[in-house]
Amino acid sequence: MANFSYGNAYNVNMRAQEHVNFSMGWAAHRLALTFEVTAHGQFTEDAPFLVGGRLWAFDVPGPANWLGTLAPAGAPIGLKPFATTLTMETTVTEDQLRGLEKGRAGADLNLTAELTVTGLAETKHWPTTSAQEPVRIPHATWSDAITQLDAGAFVDVLVPLTEVEARATPARRIREAKTAIRDGRYEHAVSLARAALDPVRETCGTQSVYNQALKKNPKDRSQEERWAMLTQSAYALFSGAPHDDTGTTEHFTWTRADAIAAVVTAASLLARLEDLP
Repeated sequence: MANFSYGNAYNVNMRAQEHVNFSMGWAAHRLALTFEVTAHGQFTEDAPFLVGGRLWAFDVPGPANWLGTLAPAGAPIGLKPFATTLTMETTVTEDQLRGLEKGRAGADLNLTAELTVTGLAETKHWPTTSAQEPVRIPHATWSDAITQLDAGAFVDVLVPLTEVEARATPARRIREAKTAIRDGRYEHAVSLARAALDPVRETCGTQSVYNQALKKNPKDRSQEERWAMLTQSAYALFSGAPHDDTGTTEHFTWTRADAIAAVVTAASLLARLEDLP
């Protein structure tokens, strides 16, 4: 919580909320952040204060940290002895959004707001003081906002952690794979995705159905056979991560996008078992 002190008389506290709002623009969008404001001490109620600032992404990996200038969405705030809400806005370009998405790598987004609060009527003390306030936006909240902005799409796949060990273990592997992606261990994430497919292949008899489907014209394959083709193809592709076969998989490289595709595919096929008899 940022604290703005005005001598020994009073202080103003500002706490960033885990909320974000976007308004769509042309190649640049309005980003609104919310802060809770509370005053303490001997101050004049409703005394007007102007808040300004700058928004940084110090905790997001990458060469650039500057995002933009923060400005209040409305009139100056009036100090109250109870909590009130302040909305601050900045402009974020689509290039910045792509940089933030790449940098946070599926984790919560952590920004820093450098805020300056200036008293417009109080004259007993130096009117201006500054402080930094961390802004943490949960992964799900940020992803939902990005999706609504049409700047990207995000899909969460829930894989139940059941008491059946054969399915609980691969579900844990999906969670481990998500952590591996955040840590930049993309090949390991793909290996975990491949291991998570084991109960899918066993439950669905994938290998047998796949072998049967290979004998048919692709357009004549049943729905079950087409699922088997997808599952077996994914398994074969992901097997390139844990194995270094001479002349083939030893040359495989895995990017973050590859790892995400592998984990989402495995998680989706694993979740699909819940709907099977």
